[in-house]
Amino acid sequence: MKKANIIIKNNAPFSLDFDDYYFNSSDGLSESKFIYTNAFDFENKQTIVAELGFGIGLNFFLTLKRFLKEKKHNQRLFYLSFENFYIEKDKLREIYKKLGFYEKFEEVLEQFLNFYPPCKDGVYRFYFQDCFLDLVLGDAKENLQILDFKANIWYLDGFSPSKNQDMFDNNIINNVAKNSKINAKILTFSSASVLKKALINNNFQVQKIKGFRKREMIQAIFNGLEFEDKFAYFNTPSLKKEIQKIAIIGAGIAGASMAYELSLRNVQVDVFEKENSLGKGASGNINGILSSLILKPDVLLGEFSQYAFLEASRFYRQILNLTPQGVYEFAHNELMQERFDSQKDNVLFEIINNQAFLKDGFCIKPQELVKTLLQKSKARVFFEYEFKDYSYKNEKFSLNFNNQKILKDYDVLIYAQGADVKNFLEYKYMKLSSVRGQCTHLKPFLKNPHALSSKGYICPINEELNLQLIGASYDRLNQDTTLLKNDDLQNIENVKEFLHDENLEIMGGKVGFRSYSSDRFAIAGQAYDENFYMQNYKALLWHKNKNQVIPNDFIPLYFSIAHGSRAFASAIVCARVMSSLIFDEPRIKKEFLYALHPARFLIRKLKKGLI
Repeated sequence: MKKANIIIKNNAPFSLDFDDYYFNSSDGLSESKFIYTNAFDFENKQTIVAELGFGIGLNFFLTLKRFLKEKKHNQRLFYLSFENFYIEKDKLREIYKKLGFYEKFEEVLEQFLNFYPPCKDGVYRFYFQDCFLDLVLGDAKENLQILDFKANIWYLDGFSPSKNQDMFDNNIINNVAKNSKINAKILTFSSASVLKKALINNNFQVQKIKGFRKREMIQAIFNGLEFEDKFAYFNTPSLKKEIQKIAIIGAGIAGASMAYELSLRNVQVDVFEKENSLGKGASGNINGILSSLILKPDVLLGEFSQYAFLEASRFYRQILNLTPQGVYEFAHNELMQERFDSQKDNVLFEIINNQAFLKDGFCIKPQELVKTLLQKSKARVFFEYEFKDYSYKNEKFSLNFNNQKILKDYDVLIYAQGADVKNFLEYKYMKLSSVRGQCTHLKPFLKNPHALSSKGYICPINEELNLQLIGASYDRLNQDTTLLKNDDLQNIENVKEFLHDENLEIMGGKVGFRSYSSDRFAIAGQAYDENFYMQNYKALLWHKNKNQVIPNDFIPLYFSIAHGSRAFASAIVCARVMSSLIFDEPRIKKEFLYALHPARFLIRKLKKGLI
C-alpha cells in the first residue's frame, strides 16, 4: 500500500505522484456533482456505485448526502471505491478544512475517520444509514479481478489518462465490464480516445456530452458481455424472489451477527435457541479474546484470520461503540517465533522479539455482546425451541421443533448452531468435529490491562464478577459436559510464564463445544446438492482450467458454522457473506469466498480425481 504525496495547490488537492489535481482547482464541489453524483437517479431498491479513485472521498460524501436526502423507504446504497494511494486520516481532515469543505461534511466525514483503516491492502466496510461503503485499498487491477460485484453506476475518476494511463486501459475496462450489471452507466470527466476505445472494445455504448467547463466528456452504457468462469462451481446465484422472513437456528455470535446484518436489509428475522436463555453454548464465556492468528505471509488461513480480526474489531467499534484495549500474543516455540519474525512489517502486529501487540484486539464479554446485537437487530428470539428438521414446499420453509408447534412461511433458513450442526448435515465430504474446551475461573491474581495469549491465555479481571478467566483446553475426543480438575490444572500450567508463585484459587469454570472444519476455515455459504456436483464436475481433474457449468438454484438454506475458537472474528465477516449471497450485494475477495464455501471439500477431491 503506497502513501499519497499530496499538497494543496491553487486551493485544490494536488498529487505529486501524478503531477495532477484530484479535481477542478476552482470549484471541486460543482465539478463532482456535474460529472458524477447528480448524473443518475436512485431508481432501484438497491443501487451499487463503484468508483476508481477514492481520492479524498469527495464523490462518496456527496453521493451519500444526496442518497440520504432523496432515498425512499427500503432503498439501500452500496458504494465500492478503489484506491492505491493512502492518505493519513489527519491529513484528510486537514485537507477538508483547508478547502473550506469541513463544516459541510463534518458529520459523515468524522464518522468515516473514526473507523479509518490502517495503511494496509484490504476491503474495509463502513456503516452509514442504509448505506455501506467498501473502501478497497491496494492495486485496482488486482482488486477488480478478485472482488465479485455487479455495479449499476461507475465513477471513473483516476487522474488524467495522460498522467495515469494504466487506470483507463483495456485490462481495467474489461474488469469494469465483468463487474457491471446490464445497462450499467459509466460516468467520467475524461474524453480520451484510449478510454473510448477500451469501452467500445468491451461492448459499452459510448457517447460524448458537454463536459464541466470543458468541451466534452464521456458517458457510456454497458450492453453486456460473455465471460468464461473456470471457478463457476464456487458461484452462488443470488435469490430471485422477494425476501420477507428469515429463520436462524442458533443464538450465539454466528446467529446474532447474522440477525444484525439481516436487520439492515429490512426483513423479519426469527432466531431459535434450544436453551432457555442466551450464553449456554460456546458464546457464553464470561470473557473472550478477539485476536488474530499470526502465520507467515501469503498463507491464506493467516490472511483470512487477519482480515476477519480487523473487520470484526472495526464492526464492534462502529456498531457497539466498544473500545479495543489491545492484546498481547507471545511466541512460545521456534515455529511461532519464525512466524512473528516474518510479520515484523505488518501494521496489525507491533512485534518486538517474541511478543506482538495487536492494538485492535479486544477482551470481550460474549454474553453482553450477543445480547446487544440481538437487541439491535430487533429479531424475535424463541427460547427452548430445539430444532428438529424442516420441509421446503412452494418456496417456503416449515420448521419442526421438539415439543413446539410447526412454524411456517420462511423464505430463507440459516444454520448457525455451533457444534450441534453436524447432527443436521448429511454431506459425505464435509468433515466437522466437535471440540471440547474448558475455561477456568480464578480468584483475581494478575492486574493485566491487556489480554495475554501464549500457550494459554489470561483475560483481564472481570470486575463485575470479581473473577479472572484463563483457558482453554482443547479435546477432540472428550464430550463430557462436567468440569474436570485435570483441565483446570492444565490451563494453569499453560499460563505459568505469566505467574510469580501466586497461590491460585479456582472459583469455577465453563465447558463449551466448538465446531471445526478439517481445514480450520469457517463454513459460510449456501447448501449445495452433492449429486449435482458429482455429475457436473466429475471431470475436474482434466477440465479444471476450462469454463465450468454454473450451479443450479439450490434450496435457500445457508450455513454460518465451524467457526472454531475465533467465532467473534469470523462470524462478522460470514454474516456479510451470507447477506451478499442472499441479496446480490458486493462480496468479499474470491479467494476468501472459495475458502469458506461449503462445497470446497468435495471440489478438492474432484480436482484430484479421488472420486
